[in-house]
Amino acid sequence: MKNLQEKKEFFEKMNCAEKIAKKDLRSCYQDQGIFASPINFSDYWARDSFWAILGMLEIGDFSQVKKSLELFLKYQHKNGKIPRKIKTDFNLFKYLFKIKIKRKAFQPVYFSSVAPFLSLDDNLLFVIVFCVYVEKTKDKKFAEKYFFQVQSALEFFQKRKIVRAGLLYETGFSNWMDTVFKRGLVLYTNGLWFGAIKKFEELSLSMDYPKSELIPNSKLVKEVILEKFWLEIEGFFADSISKKGKPDKIFDLAGNSVVLFFRIADQEQTKKIFEKISLTLERKKFISLNLINTPQYSWWRINPFVRLLGLGRYQNGISWSWVEALLVVVRVKYGFLKEAEANLEKFSSIITKNGHIHETYNLDGTPFGNFIWKSAVPFAWGSGLFLLAVEEFKKAQNSFR
Repeated sequence: MKNLQEKKEFFEKMNCAEKIAKKDLRSCYQDQGIFASPINFSDYWARDSFWAILGMLEIGDFSQVKKSLELFLKYQHKNGKIPRKIKTDFNLFKYLFKIKIKRKAFQPVYFSSVAPFLSLDDNLLFVIVFCVYVEKTKDKKFAEKYFFQVQSALEFFQKRKIVRAGLLYETGFSNWMDTVFKRGLVLYTNGLWFGAIKKFEELSLSMDYPKSELIPNSKLVKEVILEKFWLEIEGFFADSISKKGKPDKIFDLAGNSVVLFFRIADQEQTKKIFEKISLTLERKKFISLNLINTPQYSWWRINPFVRLLGLGRYQNGISWSWVEALLVVVRVKYGFLKEAEANLEKFSSIITKNGHIHETYNLDGTPFGNFIWKSAVPFAWGSGLFLLAVEEFKKAQNSFR
């Protein structure tokens, strides 16, 4: 138990980190939406924008959220696909030669980092944050105007025959880990699939719209996730399931956190997952931050171009700010406030020490990178979710007073 002085120091540290997060997030705001990062990722990235929006809604930046949603709606493909990103410059020159040449017109990109693989979480996150925005703002006119475009973002998967037994099947570099080859049913993607369907069901019900036959029932999706992904002996949800039904027993912290975020896991499963996280952390030399996956993915699953740049660990054995923040959120959701506070304190210390929220970290809290690549900073995705984590923690604290 912390004494009063320790509590005071913790809240001062957290409040300082919160101010940094707000400054970092708002520095990514643009006329039409949110850049993932003004430095490395000066484009409108879907997953970065949409995850960040969850924090933006907590701090009341509703008009900026609306701009971002409308930007992606503007460039939504006629088949329902939301762009993975909307380019504002010529990326080849930016990434290889550090030269930014602005485009005369924005260019939407619908495939993953390696074409022709599709990027799947863009549509799912878009549906989730659209529904949360309407829920928070009560903007019924906005919901009415775009309802069927949002519905088409979910219907897209059935039309493309990506749905198998109620879940989404992917091949290649199709989710947020776009440097890691995955094939089959992926936990992160299907956790979002459930979340998007559940949120859209709630929106449809509130607007008295009939259910689309091209979108499965959220209850069915949840049941199949629990049946296929849960590893009882290991005590966590499998990273993915192969075409033949074999589970990949790598512990993916992001995927498991997403499952917890949408309350797919029960209380006992949640307890086991948190035990797994604590055990993994205790075995490492540095114990400031959490590994995004353990054990590491095999070398052949990492994009060879990324390995050539010396960045094989980019999504394979380091820490990501957005996952650290999401972990705090899910601990709070399930009532693990002591553990949430410990995570929040460590992360706040790192943020205040660095003066920013970075994209990626080594486990000791130093920003990840090498002479070719530096961790993106400021980073909208991590900043937005850190703000959500702080707000959720404060609400939980107040409810116990």
